[in-house]
Amino acid sequence: MMAPQDPVGSPAPAALAAFLRGCERRGAVFAELQCGDPDRGDVALAAALRAFRGNAAALPMADWPVRFWSLLSAAPPLRTVAPDARWPGALSALAAAAPLDRAALLLRLAGGLQEADAADALGLDGAAYRDALARACPRDALGHPDAAAWRAVAEAIQTLLRELPPDRLAKLARLREDALAGTRVPARAPVRAPESGTVDTRRRWSWILLAGILLLAAAGAALWWWQGQAPPPASTPTGAPAAEEGVSALPPAPVIASVPLPAAEAPALRADNMIAAEAHGDFALLADADDEAYAREADFLAWYVAGAGATSAAPASTADAGAAGDVAR
Repeated sequence: MMAPQDPVGSPAPAALAAFLRGCERRGAVFAELQCGDPDRGDVALAAALRAFRGNAAALPMADWPVRFWSLLSAAPPLRTVAPDARWPGALSALAAAAPLDRAALLLRLAGGLQEADAADALGLDGAAYRDALARACPRDALGHPDAAAWRAVAEAIQTLLRELPPDRLAKLARLREDALAGTRVPARAPVRAPESGTVDTRRRWSWILLAGILLLAAAGAALWWWQGQAPPPASTPTGAPAAEEGVSALPPAPVIASVPLPAAEAPALRADNMIAAEAHGDFALLADADDEAYAREADFLAWYVAGAGATSAAPASTADAGAAGDVAR
């Protein structure tokens, strides 16, 4: 019994080959204008062709267009603009659009999809797709949709579709055949050979690094030789006991010098321990106990005297007022 063949390496049906042949030119132009770089766009197209070849068998043919364009629109190389992206001539209007808005426009003009299929390929509903298409539409200086610029972009895209150079068409055919055969393609655009200046710079830095390593080795050898030629440590002074291994000998007792302090001078002023009572500021008050008691109650006595005077003065004022009234009568 023969083992089943690998489905990835098995020949693709004619319908799949015809479908990919019909999509490769439009897909290449869509990818190129989406990221602004034909080489980067071809990498995205190759990945989409291979991914679609693995999914096509499980889908009805009516769903093939939406699935292919959804895979191509979501390809990682097309999610951002290429570093050296360019849109020449009338295609410069595509540079200002956001990636999603530009994809919505290119699916109509380069992919040739109807509005519903283009919206499904981007995962948008009808209203969201129309909004993205409106944002990508070229506008005039006043911000209004520019119909003339729209026609210029559409004509430039159609011209690009018709006038792909033969070498580019041959490359697209190879990408299609590789996808149908299940052959892996490079995951990124070819890397350019480094310029001569870059090679010279790398060689120069290699020589500098090698010279640094040699200098470090020479310094290490010189240090090793110097340590071997260094004199032995000084011996223990005569009469001092030899130190045991791992024990350090105590240093000799230090000589302490002393200098006598100068004689203390007599203080310029000297206060007695006792202060004479007569020198106290309140001596007279302290000497008379009765006056001290009055002094401690001075505030109460002052209040009492002030109140008693006001009380005694009130009747006299009233009497004077009455007498003055009798005289007036």
